[in-house]
Amino acid sequence: MPKSTFKPKKLSTSELLIKLLCLFAMLFYLYCVLSITLIDRTSGTRRHVFRPLWEVQTMLRSGNYTYWSGQIGGNLIMLFPLGFMLPIISDKFKNIALTTLTGAAFSMFIEFTQYYTGRGLFESDDILHNTFGAFAGCIFYLLIFDRFLLRETEPSEYDFNE
Repeated sequence: MPKSTFKPKKLSTSELLIKLLCLFAMLFYLYCVLSITLIDRTSGTRRHVFRPLWEVQTMLRSGNYTYWSGQIGGNLIMLFPLGFMLPIISDKFKNIALTTLTGAAFSMFIEFTQYYTGRGLFESDDILHNTFGAFAGCIFYLLIFDRFLLRETEPSEYDFNE
């Protein structure tokens, strides 16, 4: 078998500090999400809604755009930080599909746990919206930070000063 030539990337002190701060922020963020969705809730009956996009349909039928936009928007925003912070912590999460899949898995964990413990309503819409939020967070990271901010510090392949 050939020897592995994998060499871990050497991080500067500032890069390591940023990754560590982001890791601690991620742990605090995960605790907050789990508190909101599971820990601070009391057990009740198991409830579920499997019909996709039922919240959007209900919003359009009821005309109550404020309430339902808050419900949908809250779920979109809830996993946005996950999609944003994962690529900072590890370069392998700069892969949009992997980050989106991680967001979907975390959302499914929350929804299944809510159903199993009776601490919330299992909704397929929550999984869809949370997953899209993680996807959007990763896209935001890749577009804003990876593309624009790092371009200022690293040599560009489009260096016109040569």
